[in-house]
Amino acid sequence: MDRKKGQMRFTLGLKLSAMVVLLGVILSVCAITVSYQTFSTTMMAYYERLGTNLTRTLATQLDTGYLDKYYETGEMDARYISTQRFIRDLAESNDVIYLYVVRPHDKGVTFLFDSDMELTETGDYSSGGYCALGTYVDLIGEFARNLDKLLAGEPVSPIIQEDPSYGWMMTAMTPILHEDGTVCAYVMTDISMQDVMDSRREFLLGLALLLLGLTVGFIVLFLFILRRQVVQPINLLTSATGDFIGNNETELASGEAVVNVPEIHTGDEIQQLGDAFRQMEEDMITYVHNFALVTAEKERIGAELNVATQIQADMLPRIFPAFPERKEFDIFASMNPAKEVGGDFYDFFMTDDDHLGIVIADVSGKGVPAALFMVIAKTLIKNHAQFNITAPGDVFTQTNEQLCEGNDAGLFVTGWMGVLEISTGKFVYVNAGHNPPLLKRAGGGFDWLKSRPGFVLAGMEGVRYRENTIQLNPGDQLFLYTDGVTEATDTHKELFGEARLQAALNEAPDVPVTELLPRIRARIDEFVGEAEQFDDITMLSMLYKGEGGC
Repeated sequence: MDRKKGQMRFTLGLKLSAMVVLLGVILSVCAITVSYQTFSTTMMAYYERLGTNLTRTLATQLDTGYLDKYYETGEMDARYISTQRFIRDLAESNDVIYLYVVRPHDKGVTFLFDSDMELTETGDYSSGGYCALGTYVDLIGEFARNLDKLLAGEPVSPIIQEDPSYGWMMTAMTPILHEDGTVCAYVMTDISMQDVMDSRREFLLGLALLLLGLTVGFIVLFLFILRRQVVQPINLLTSATGDFIGNNETELASGEAVVNVPEIHTGDEIQQLGDAFRQMEEDMITYVHNFALVTAEKERIGAELNVATQIQADMLPRIFPAFPERKEFDIFASMNPAKEVGGDFYDFFMTDDDHLGIVIADVSGKGVPAALFMVIAKTLIKNHAQFNITAPGDVFTQTNEQLCEGNDAGLFVTGWMGVLEISTGKFVYVNAGHNPPLLKRAGGGFDWLKSRPGFVLAGMEGVRYRENTIQLNPGDQLFLYTDGVTEATDTHKELFGEARLQAALNEAPDVPVTELLPRIRARIDEFVGEAEQFDDITMLSMLYKGEGGC
């Protein structure tokens, strides 16, 4: 228990607290953002309306003909002076910084009127007003980026930017157009936005402090409730369940362990969790006791299966070369069961000094039943072969009759048997529903040795099996296999198949028989990949060298 506590990096209370803090921060940021945007949008909209209404009001009082005259001559008259005073009074009454009229051209504007100009009765400018009639100024910043619109007389949205002298200002503008739609001038007003910016900062700071206080208070309250209603009961459950195994190591196997989860009365899911833990410990006591019994039985069965695996392996010829004194042929075989024991088998034996019998077979089903039936079938085939030296058809006929007796389980065997007359190369074979083998003639490639298959062994009484005969010449090679080879399946449920088997055999058709089978098994494993082997894989290959060997 102490070791597990040492590995725990973050407690439940810490995680939940972090989640609450994060949620509080997110909600606070969202609330601040929405409130700030709403406040800012409202204030900006108010000042935009103020500036736009002011410029529109002045624009309606100005005549385009006089504006063109003042722009072209640069001379003032009594009307100009009266208009200038009106603009100055209008700016003061609306509390704006500047109110002015300009004509855009080239890359800037020429001033026609400016509320900052202080004009005397004689028409002279007093100090302080530098934007006199005819003064040209290049546009910069947002004004320069809107130059095309200004030259075209298009409406331009109010521009907000920071001025080194006056701080933040908003400039609203209204175009004055000639009758033909061309621009005559723009009425512009500069409104101080510094108070708005200061108010926004104060609003933001006040709202942030308020939400911070509410969040901290909520977190403190939440942690108090969390510890009392969740963390403490869970710690009790953790301690009790952690000590359960340590305090009952010897009692669990015998079923005498004691439940030690305390009763919890919170009236919610924590109480249900405690009840579930108590029930879990009760079930665990029963399960562990039963599991100990099952494990002991499984170990006994496993030990017996290991012995059965060894017995089955010992029944199949495994020493190669099998007949080191015989130079007329080479033979090699392998069997890989899908489970501890399998239903496939192979066999080869000398029926006399001049005859070699070879057998490969596949019992239906898998596991122990198939393995037991395999032992019976293999024994019967070999026994009958001793009395029917050159007649594999009779061997299968007699074997079939005996296998059908008392076969209540309905098992059957597909089998293939051949008898080689070593001195002449005459080869007699019989097929009981088994996969056709492949034959390689000397100097050629592997091809199918197909014949009409008979019925499976143990399938039906009274079946007689037809023999086939071929002539083997020195250098001919035979390859036998069970369906576990062609039906090996990859992770995409695709079969290895007969075409891949034939191609794999013909990759190197002249390799020794001891190397051929491992090559085929490697190709199967490469194809199957991570997929599980679901059937026994059995192969046998025999190379006929002829009298005296070659």
